[in-house]
Amino acid sequence: MKKITICLFGLTFQAMILGGGISLYAAEETSSMMCDGGVVYIGDSDVDVRNDCGDPDTQGVNQWVYNFGPGESYTVIFKNGKVVIILEGN
Repeated sequence: MKKITICLFGLTFQAMILGGGISLYAAEETSSMMCDGGVVYIGDSDVDVRNDCGDPDTQGVNQWVYNFGPGESYTVIFKNGKVVIILEGN
């Protein structure tokens, strides 16, 4: 009985971790992102993105994240200073 309880606890814990990981990274690729200053498209420069959307909430080497409120998060990925991917969602 003790082994079954430990096994079930372990399986439940794994399911919670894996399920949480999936929802944490659920994002959908999109071709544009609307900001207060304009619309950002694939191919735009990093300068254009900053002009249209301002400073990102989080900035990595080739990845900027904008959080416009609950459920309105965008990740912009750059290559050679140009937008190559826009991901919508968390």
